[in-house]
Order: sequence, then C-alpha cells, then structure tokens
Amino acid sequence: MSRDKRLKDRSIYPHWCTDTVRFSDQDAAGHVNNVALCAYMETARLTFIRDTGAMAGSADGVRGISAGMTVSFLAESHWPGQVELGTGVIRIGKSSITVGAAGFKDGVCIVAAEMTVVRLKGNEPHPIDAELRKSLEKYRLPGFYDA
Repeated sequence: MSRDKRLKDRSIYPHWCTDTVRFSDQDAAGHVNNVALCAYMETARLTFIRDTGAMAGSADGVRGISAGMTVSFLAESHWPGQVELGTGVIRIGKSSITVGAAGFKDGVCIVAAEMTVVRLKGNEPHPIDAELRKSLEKYRLPGFYDA
C-alpha cells in the first residue's frame, strides 16, 4: 500500500527524475494541490517506464496502460521549486508491474504512491518475458517481494 512507510525513504529508489512545481499547481490556500501531486507521480511512473523500456510501444502492438494508483499525500508543499521523484519496482506480475514512487521537495517526502501498469496486446494482457523481467529486477525496491 502507499501507506507503507518504506516508500518515504529516499535511499531505496534506484531511478530518479524531477518535475517543476508550477504556480498553477497551488490551491486557494497556496498549497500544492492533490491533483498536482498525482501529476508528479505520473511523471515519475512514465519517466521510469520510458527510461527502462518496460512498457514502450513497439511495432508488434504491445503497450502499457495504467491500471491503478494509490496515493498518500504526506506533507504540505508550496511553489516555487523542483520535486525530486524516486521510482522502483515493487512487484512483477505475469503481465503487469507495480511501481512505488515518492516525491521529495526541500528534503521532505510530500507524496508517495503505488502504481500498476499492465502490458496489453490489443485488448488482451501480454506476458512479461524473461528478458524484460530480468531487466526490471535491477530496479526492485529493497524489502518488497512478489505476493
């Protein structure tokens, strides 16, 4: 679950990227709003997927789609600045992966999430082959194991 306190530990993440806190990310009280925090998690997930080649579109029609996201909003944040986004693999299924991610701003974990991505070919689940599984293992978050 995204309530797993381990996701707040920046030392566990093998993959990193950043996103910019925009002025428009704020709510009326001047806090970064929950929709923006979810967008940061989307940046983390999609950048991870792109950089690892985990679900990249291919000539054979295999693609990855988001199947779920559980988010924990952990601390207030404000504009301006950058959010550092850590990501890694929690679970590798037959045709899906679950990634864990967290966003850190000014040294504080402000958001954490678990996100599941399913590989499809057409409308059917498409298996994760041995080569991709081996590649994803390099990004496994320590202490998280397949269920």
